[in-house]
Amino acid sequence: MKREVGKQNFPIWLIGDSNPANWSDYLDIPLDPRHPARHNIWTPIIEIIQDYVYRQARLRIDTKDLFIRNAIADPIHKPKNTNPIWDEYVTQEIVNLQNLFHIYKPVIVLTFGAFAYEFVCRTQMEYPQTHQHKYWTTKRLGNAFRKRVDQFDIHNINILPLLHASIARGHFLKSHAYFCDDPNGNYFEYVGIQLGIQLLKFQNELPIWITHDS
Repeated sequence: MKREVGKQNFPIWLIGDSNPANWSDYLDIPLDPRHPARHNIWTPIIEIIQDYVYRQARLRIDTKDLFIRNAIADPIHKPKNTNPIWDEYVTQEIVNLQNLFHIYKPVIVLTFGAFAYEFVCRTQMEYPQTHQHKYWTTKRLGNAFRKRVDQFDIHNINILPLLHASIARGHFLKSHAYFCDDPNGNYFEYVGIQLGIQLLKFQNELPIWITHDS
């Protein structure tokens, strides 16, 4: 499996968890569209975003250029969710991503799940202390998403946490409610519209749209 796919200078990056252990020899890229995980965690969100930006401004994101990478390649090295101390392999991967951020400066970094969010936050030293990734419950990820959307800044790297497999498992209704802080919330609609609002707010500064030359 390739380590990454897409254009590194594209303003929107997707950071997944790790390569699927049983399928990495059969899939080509992170968040491979043949794997069901992509369509559980990303397809519904991008559909809402595309619908929103088209209805509001007749625009569509050129998704073929999205830069996609997993936090780590080898899932064997993924730390236990109760361990805040990560090994040298994971630490080096954090440095590798940190270097990519320094060079390319993406505007929006969408992270899928607790581990990917904590991993990316460590590249920026976002919090005064590191957390075990179990700390990032669905509620806490939702709170972090809302705070970060409210503080969205086109001139900085905006790290926005999304859910991973929890949104497609047995407690999916609780995941919708907890992330949105609304007992009747729809996580996909909420996230998609909030992201669409920010993208349109800065539409003239973000080279992400399909054009006649695309």
